Amino acid sequence: MIAQLLYGALLVALTVATHSAVLGLTINRLHLRAGIAPRSFMADSWLLSRVAIWAVLAHLIEIWLWGQFYLWQDIMPGPEISFYFSAVTYATIGYGDVTPPESWRLLASMEGLIGILMCTWSGGFFFATVSRLYGLQWSDRGTRP
Repeated sequence: MIAQLLYGALLVALTVATHSAVLGLTINRLHLRAGIAPRSFMADSWLLSRVAIWAVLAHLIEIWLWGQFYLWQDIMPGPEISFYFSAVTYATIGYGDVTPPESWRLLASMEGLIGILMCTWSGGFFFATVSRLYGLQWSDRGTRP
């Protein structure tokens, strides 16, 4: 159990570092650090789509990292099953059609917890982008809804 907690702590740290790096890259790449000038509906939609794509990419990398660990430790029988199990665990779907050996269930629970946290972080990031985008539009008009 101690080994699972240590492995879990390492995987949690890698997950947070990955999420931070991808969202930081998104801020720099999409120039979100400064205020976002309101544009057309299509331009705003494209910006928000890119933010969503980068956030999903971060999640997929993190799911892949956990899946690789499951594969490395022979917790899952192959790469596809490892990625699938990691995805449904990270997203807290938990179909139950694939389960880890009893001795590794604590680690899977840790993945579900960090998955919730990372999805919440992405949601907050998306909300901050939308708020910044529409906040500028409202402040330009001198009113707020």
